[in-house]
Amino acid sequence: MTEKLNVFHIALLIYMIELDITIFSLSRVVAENIGTNGWVGVILLSAAALVNIWMYRAVYVVGKGRSVHEIAETVVPRALLIPCYMALSLFWIAVGALVGKNFITLYQMLSFRSTSEIMIFLFYCVLIYCLLVKDLYSIVKATTVFFLITFALNILAPYFSRDWSLTRFTTSFFQGTEKGHSLAGWTEVFIVNIGYELCMFLFPYVDRKSKLFKGVVAGHLLNTSVQLLVVFIAFGFFSFQQLQVMEYPVLNTLEYFEFPFINRIDNLIYCVFLFPNLVSSVMFCYAALATMRRVFPKAKPKLLERGIAVVLFGAGCVSIALNPFGNLLNNAYYLETILAFLIPALLIPAAYRMRRKERSAGHEESGSG
Repeated sequence: MTEKLNVFHIALLIYMIELDITIFSLSRVVAENIGTNGWVGVILLSAAALVNIWMYRAVYVVGKGRSVHEIAETVVPRALLIPCYMALSLFWIAVGALVGKNFITLYQMLSFRSTSEIMIFLFYCVLIYCLLVKDLYSIVKATTVFFLITFALNILAPYFSRDWSLTRFTTSFFQGTEKGHSLAGWTEVFIVNIGYELCMFLFPYVDRKSKLFKGVVAGHLLNTSVQLLVVFIAFGFFSFQQLQVMEYPVLNTLEYFEFPFINRIDNLIYCVFLFPNLVSSVMFCYAALATMRRVFPKAKPKLLERGIAVVLFGAGCVSIALNPFGNLLNNAYYLETILAFLIPALLIPAAYRMRRKERSAGHEESGSG
């Protein structure tokens, strides 16, 4: 019997998936696209993500806990879903690769300028493979350890209090955006929440006692609190105009740390952020693995995992070679945002249709009996 996840594990997993490389540029993106007092926009977008989480809860309840693949296959022939499964799998592998690639690119620039970026990314892919060959419960247990290491960094927030000033916050709201307000601009901020939608792959690993969606909401709100902390520190530490030109405000903030016993603590802190980025990549690859198992149900043990690791490394190398500083991750997250809302919108009516089929079959059996 598969061990079930509990609400604590689920909350930490969702938190770690959402917390990735995008947090480093969040304050700039908020200043560019939402404007002054952009923290209000962060709250509004977090609420939009909660609406999306409710949609996944509807899929889970109406579908009676069935996996998303089972629900889809009750209304669409499996043969027709195979191309869709393959496309989604490749896309999620690419997302995992881009998350890792963006982190590794910045990491190499900060700490290992003389080391090949591809070699560092290869090591990153090996770590992903080592986690991917484990079962989901083992991945979650590792995530719990990673969370404890990463979340401890929040205790450094009071360090900025001496240079932080409330006067840098203006009395105006949503003013000073570079290109005005637009759906694309707000979506660029929203993508920092991406990751919660992977809760749909947890359906087979939970039961009623797991309180799946309480965990998902708790993890998402915990990540929102970290986002607000990051934005509050940046908006009170730098001027609004400075934030709009900084590529990674979090890194600029960390440069102000000074300890007599540690040199360049900002590099050390950045190293810790390997863990949430690793969890994000692993879970996107796990989504691809769970989907590919529907296409290749009789695949040999670890064969699909090896294939995913190879494709992951190849996608990362192509991205490094062709677009080392581009916005491929943002573009991928835009598409993932669309999928995050589209998938449950399609699965909810599919789940209702599945229930009607089951009721009809039940009536036929009782009638024949």
